[in-house]
Amino acid sequence: MTRNLAPLALAGTAAMAVMLAGCTQGRIAPVAAAAVQSPAPADVSADPGDRQAFFGDLHLHTSYSLDAAASRTETLPEDAYRYAMGEPISYLGQTIQRHAPLDFLAVTDHAEYLGNVRLAMRGELDLPGDGWAELLADRSPGPTMFQLMSRAVAGLRGLDTPGLSNPALVHGAWQDIIAAAERFNRPGHFTTFVAFEYSPTPQSGGAAHLHRNVIFRGPDYPAMPFSATDSMHPEALWAYAEANRQRGIDSLMIPHNSNLSNGMAFQYDDFYGNPMTRAYAANRLRNEPLVEITQNKGTSEALPAFSPDDEFAGFELLPAGHGSGATAPTTEAQVRGSYVRYGLQRGMEIAERLGVNPFEYGLVGASDFHSGASASEEDNFPGGLGMGDDHADPRGVLQENSPVLGAPNAALSASGLTGVWAEANTRTALFDAMRRRETFATSGPRIRVRLFAGWGSTAGFADSANWASQAYRWGVPMGGNLAAPPAGARAPTLLVQAARDPLSGNLDRIQIVKLWRANGQSFERIYDVVWSPGRQVVNGRLQPVGNTVDVARASYTNTIGAPELFGSWTDPDFDPSQRALYYARVLEIPTPRWATYLARDTGVPLQEGTSPWLQERAWTSPVFYTP
Repeated sequence: MTRNLAPLALAGTAAMAVMLAGCTQGRIAPVAAAAVQSPAPADVSADPGDRQAFFGDLHLHTSYSLDAAASRTETLPEDAYRYAMGEPISYLGQTIQRHAPLDFLAVTDHAEYLGNVRLAMRGELDLPGDGWAELLADRSPGPTMFQLMSRAVAGLRGLDTPGLSNPALVHGAWQDIIAAAERFNRPGHFTTFVAFEYSPTPQSGGAAHLHRNVIFRGPDYPAMPFSATDSMHPEALWAYAEANRQRGIDSLMIPHNSNLSNGMAFQYDDFYGNPMTRAYAANRLRNEPLVEITQNKGTSEALPAFSPDDEFAGFELLPAGHGSGATAPTTEAQVRGSYVRYGLQRGMEIAERLGVNPFEYGLVGASDFHSGASASEEDNFPGGLGMGDDHADPRGVLQENSPVLGAPNAALSASGLTGVWAEANTRTALFDAMRRRETFATSGPRIRVRLFAGWGSTAGFADSANWASQAYRWGVPMGGNLAAPPAGARAPTLLVQAARDPLSGNLDRIQIVKLWRANGQSFERIYDVVWSPGRQVVNGRLQPVGNTVDVARASYTNTIGAPELFGSWTDPDFDPSQRALYYARVLEIPTPRWATYLARDTGVPLQEGTSPWLQERAWTSPVFYTP
């Protein structure tokens, strides 16, 4: 594959060329000489403009997770950290290694039966009841493995399975996880977060995923994680978090896979079926500042059926009703309650009634791999579901539906990552940035994106080497709330900058997604704000960037697109009486998906209908406006 491996020049340097189309101020930048940043460990900077973008994964499973162990994954938390740091590890008999290390990682093993299925697989835990011995003894992939997985995941349904629910063993596994995180934490260089996944999957909701990743700030942690066997209601998890805070143990929760929630992710009621109250909305907002928009089991941004004017709404969608036993939503309200964009709209609607927005979320991306390897690189993907998608069986991976996903593994990309703008690569700085929602999601590449919103002119920002420092004084960054417009202000202006991953494709465009409320209804509009040069807007639509992917060779060239885009945009349709929010979406040029590389290397073709390429992307957290 043809690549330009040099990292990007800093935004605001004189080397940037001014773009002549696409926005009020727009430019592209050349690439600079290679360098590896090693930030100082200090957490506090006098100038927020000095904040850097750090990339990591807040959702990863090892063999301590019940389903990962059942799928023959044997990696430990130590392996996960080593892999994220760029070291080689062994996975399913192969040595694997990232092209480039991550900055941070949270190992989020399922709290349900934590570590105990692994012990049973190793013959260190006897399980009472018929059938266990035979299922545990068969180490081959296939039907027996999925029978074991079906039985092992009973904890996600809240069932106390004899032997697997042993609290003393769960406590020991939790201490192992904490100890591993402490050993591999390198302030200023690599950050580990102590974390777990709370995974209630009520069958009454059609196997709805109400899962949350619980990320602790540190340095203190509770004696036990909280699982679905403790309660199937997320309200109980928030109570657990509040009790911990009373003891000085802070955490935040990140809902994920809303696409598999059967409409329950962003519903109007609480999880007991009662109408939402102001106190409930405030409690939810306090505990859940972020939501996962993309990961290995599909992207949860939007759907073409409900966003027909968004030509990029169909990105990496899991077919409705597929994935870990989830059933398809049956009503429009349920569908809208399953996707982040419509959840953000619904949050503004609820805020009109209650005065608090329970879904005022920042955005993150993650992998949810059950391999212990945060392998978000399309050209370096070993599989993420243990023997459930072992690449040693390329025909099964490329040609057959996965019993886990209910769709071909090849249909979904090696997504995703979280970007965090923080003063330093430390637990304190990163956690505080997540709390203030200065985060963005990517579908895997390290696309670096920055968004600010404010009132008044941005004149001079484009030519300033310290434009970000000016932007913090002028407005608010992603995740923030716009102040009331000053006298004479016509509309908010958004300032956005994006730079490509040096190991991935050039950039196609930056868009602003606006959501707003008017006359009791929700609306959306997508604006192309800045794009790579040489293209025209025809009949109101920007011409495509083109496609250099050679499917047979699994290659592409960066002869189209731009390495960096920068621009400002003022809302032409702003009404100060209407509640609104804005987030940026950055698109790459088309590049091959991991399955295309595997097909090239093995000679096994993709299943008909599987796209051999994709347009990777990033999403910023929104900026919110309340009249």
